[in-house]
Amino acid sequence: MGVQEAVKTALQEDRQELIRVLAEHRVRPTPDEQSEGTSLGGLSAAPSFRFETEAGGTAITDRQTRSAVVDALGVHSEADCEAVREEIADHAAWDG
Repeated sequence: MGVQEAVKTALQEDRQELIRVLAEHRVRPTPDEQSEGTSLGGLSAAPSFRFETEAGGTAITDRQTRSAVVDALGVHSEADCEAVREEIADHAAWDG
């Protein structure tokens, strides 16, 4: 099963399973510097995030899945992103 399919399956379970799957595949969120983020009605823009493998490849390509993962992980800022990156890297599945 590919990373994106594994992530979609984990989204149907719970946050801990999602963290485990991301750690197993060595995928972590990264602020998307090329995107201006999303805004609603002219309000301040929320940052956008990519999900990359440790080697720098894009792991989750479809926008809907990325959005669902961001929501499930509670990533709304760069500080949230850093905390989740650490949580994923600290998971036992990270080391395989």
